[in-house]
Amino acid sequence: MTITCAFVRKELSTWRQDPTLFVFLFAAPLLMQGLLSEAFSGLTGGAGANQTVPGFTIMFGFYVMMFMGTAHYREHASGAWNLVKTSGLSKGVMAIQLAIPYFLLSAAQMALLIGTGRVLFGGTINGSLLALTVLILIIAWTAIALGLVLIALTRNVSAMQNLCQLVVLGMGAVGGAVVPVRLLPAWNRPLAPLTPQYWAVDGMKRVLAEHGGLASVAPNLAVLTGWACALSIVATFTFDPGSRRRVAIR
Repeated sequence: MTITCAFVRKELSTWRQDPTLFVFLFAAPLLMQGLLSEAFSGLTGGAGANQTVPGFTIMFGFYVMMFMGTAHYREHASGAWNLVKTSGLSKGVMAIQLAIPYFLLSAAQMALLIGTGRVLFGGTINGSLLALTVLILIIAWTAIALGLVLIALTRNVSAMQNLCQLVVLGMGAVGGAVVPVRLLPAWNRPLAPLTPQYWAVDGMKRVLAEHGGLASVAPNLAVLTGWACALSIVATFTFDPGSRRRVAIR
């Protein structure tokens, strides 16, 4: 717990000095919700916020992994990661300590966007708060595990950030985070369930707009847990704390 608290405090000090984190994780999704909620009400025949609030919450929720990766590269640039490597922690524990602050940030971001969307744009929270909480936590776990995999696969910060952008935008669009899957081209519809974003958005809609509880989102939770477990296993085996990473950031 002492080590975890130290990692969290370190990241909190970084977040306070990084305005881009606020823009990407909070301002941008709220702007998209505000711009498109009325338009989607005409397209879907219902409250547009029932698409934009869960959709853009999930779309931008996965951006947390880019900030986690950038923070890891910044630690390499400053030499702080050398202290972590000499701490005697196992590879798995190092990865977990890297992930925990951003897991908490991801969960808080989604909760705040849903609450703000309800107040500002007429989004609903009709279902079980317990189901919503569990769903948020598993989505955050999935996003962070995916981020650890992308960190493990890259060796320079530009490649990591570009890969994160591609994954967030590509999988989000295919999975229905931007536009409902039923409005996407026919060729896209079989691909949507292959993304975690599809199950995350669908689960959010069931809870927020359709009075869903744990039972109704059980398939979503099962698939997302499968994604999170698989990505966590891959990250555990591929994450190399001793690898050299090229950094060009301060």
